[in-house]
Amino acid sequence: MLEGAILSHLSAFSRTYILKTLSGLKYGSLQMVMKDQGQETSRTFGSTSKDPNMPCVTLVINNSNAWTRMSINLDLGFAEAFMLGELECDDLVSLVSIYINNWKLFGTGNVLLQIIPRVQKWLFTQSNDSERALKNVSAHYDTSNSLFAAFLSPDMSYSCPIWDVNRQDEPLKDAQRRKVHNIIDKACIRKEHHVLDIGGGWAFLAIEAVKKTGCRVTVITLSVEQKDLGEQRVRDAGLEDRIEILLCDYRSTPKPSPGGFDRIVSVGMVEHVGEEYLETYFSEISRLLNPDDGVMVVQGITVNNQTPQRFHKTRSKVQTFIDKYIFPGGYLPSVRQLIDCLDTGSAGALEVECVQSIGPHYAKALRLWRENFLANWETIKVLYLKERGSMSPLDLEAFRRRWIHYFSYCEAGFRAGILGDHVITARRPQVLTEGGIVPL
Repeated sequence: MLEGAILSHLSAFSRTYILKTLSGLKYGSLQMVMKDQGQETSRTFGSTSKDPNMPCVTLVINNSNAWTRMSINLDLGFAEAFMLGELECDDLVSLVSIYINNWKLFGTGNVLLQIIPRVQKWLFTQSNDSERALKNVSAHYDTSNSLFAAFLSPDMSYSCPIWDVNRQDEPLKDAQRRKVHNIIDKACIRKEHHVLDIGGGWAFLAIEAVKKTGCRVTVITLSVEQKDLGEQRVRDAGLEDRIEILLCDYRSTPKPSPGGFDRIVSVGMVEHVGEEYLETYFSEISRLLNPDDGVMVVQGITVNNQTPQRFHKTRSKVQTFIDKYIFPGGYLPSVRQLIDCLDTGSAGALEVECVQSIGPHYAKALRLWRENFLANWETIKVLYLKERGSMSPLDLEAFRRRWIHYFSYCEAGFRAGILGDHVITARRPQVLTEGGIVPL
């Protein structure tokens, strides 16, 4: 009885706190429909502008627990309330956009109520060492190959594509193929090269590289499911003699003799490394790369150079939705931080040749993935239950909502420009000779 009274008072305090905070809303329009107190009431906050580009969202509170969750941790609390059906939203992408553009107003929630979760985050955050990295990768990528196949394009490419901006109806598979060939071209891969693909997923890049150049590729991954399906795809392509897939951490990858790998590529991997291992990541690339004329190309998600301090110093105090449910152990660096870590980690043995920004291309892919996921949900549900066993209807619905929120959350970040995606090409320092790149 005492516990119920405490929770009731906490919910009432949280409700008052959130509604008072919303009174300062400047960007966007938010209609709050509240059904948690036995009768339906409604309040509208924010802009009254008729601008069609101004986000306008309706948020329905079904259960008073949602108030407390959001007050304690706005990012994670909102996500969990949505997953459990304690609230509904008619446009998650626009809602996250409102949150981003009113960041100074919202912050991460009520600081007083965050004391316990902040202490928990401080005490229990674990290093992304080899053992933890294996568990973190498995948590997301070993969910189910059939799940990923239901929303990705047939190539199973799970990273930022490059769209033809003159083709509005371009298929996703064409944009993903363009992304992969962009990597192959930047790495200057030739037939005689042995290429290492770090975090090579389902081997799409490896297969395309061999088809285009005739090279040899070693793929490393920590996902058992990816390795199994990747090897099947290699067999289907008839390329078993040119591609091998190893279940291996980048820190323990064997170096081929005598000179290492001629080229190293890595797409969508650097964001899983963790802040404390960024220099190690580039140190390992340098160790494995041919010391004379090696080239590396890394593509990954980044944060805007102007936002990393705010993004990490505030969010790192409490656990986020992405931390807990999507990519545990992950960390998004800025481009500046990546280049600094590349230089320090390689001890100056790698020089940046090119930095390409493709972040604006990602939002459309995330929208299409979300649409594919929703369109194929009945198939996903059947296959997932077949692979994972029985789940309660509540757990299954929470699983569905988790993925919807993930796609929407990230799409909003890319639309706002807080998130980016960059392709960094670096090579061994060039020695000027008579027969060099530019004749003397």
